[in-house]
Amino acid sequence: MTNNNLPTINALWIGSKLGLMASACLKSFIKHGHVVNLYTYQNITDIPNGINILDANDIIDESRIFRHHKRGSYAPFSDVFRYNMLKVIDNGIYVDCDVYCLKPMNIPEHGHLLGYENPSIISNAILALPKESELLDTLIHLTNQPYFTPEWYSTYDKIRLKIKRLFGRANTLGKMGWGVTGPSAVTYYTKQLQLTHLVQEIDVLYPIQHHEAKQKLLDEKLKISDIISQKSMCVHLYNETLRDMDLDAIADECILSKMLTNEI
Repeated sequence: MTNNNLPTINALWIGSKLGLMASACLKSFIKHGHVVNLYTYQNITDIPNGINILDANDIIDESRIFRHHKRGSYAPFSDVFRYNMLKVIDNGIYVDCDVYCLKPMNIPEHGHLLGYENPSIISNAILALPKESELLDTLIHLTNQPYFTPEWYSTYDKIRLKIKRLFGRANTLGKMGWGVTGPSAVTYYTKQLQLTHLVQEIDVLYPIQHHEAKQKLLDEKLKISDIISQKSMCVHLYNETLRDMDLDAIADECILSKMLTNEI
């Protein structure tokens, strides 16, 4: 049953089919009482019941979509999208479509919901920021440029990018390093703006880390209680690490299988 006191969950999907993992993740938020809004650019054939479909063009025009030049992923574009989306929605959280909800989620009174993915990186897979946030304005300004030189880059790398720009070979957002517009930018500017005291501890939003996701999610001997804490609100499944797997063939008793059927 929907709880209208909870923040809305907002996600982006580019493509015509969600697939098992994204569908299960979105349904997990509905299961815990959230209204779920899915922004799309085209019709999707396997939308779960209860999800509101919104036009992503209302946030960013489809003509601006781009992929990462090496991985072919829409991840860097989704960074641009989420920051611009958070500027216009009320009482909402952005989540990637590989985030699985474990309990109802709330935004702290200070309006910032973001968490450490590991001791040194603040992720943006789950993100809420006040509309007037300097952090949000900084991220929007950064990612709305056709290209930029990250302030956290070494002097050597800054000079290298400057030379490339002089010769007409400047890196566009899609040609930047992986995660530059996402966790790297969020981590750097959260620290620069002295907001780290507002960041959730690792176990709250990212109880498992990227390098251990496959092992923990597929281990038939592990239960969900083995990989989370009492404070954990969700689990990031890191779809990039599971992309080549046949999800229909995984063991029924593993955590991931139970998530795909929303048993957890």
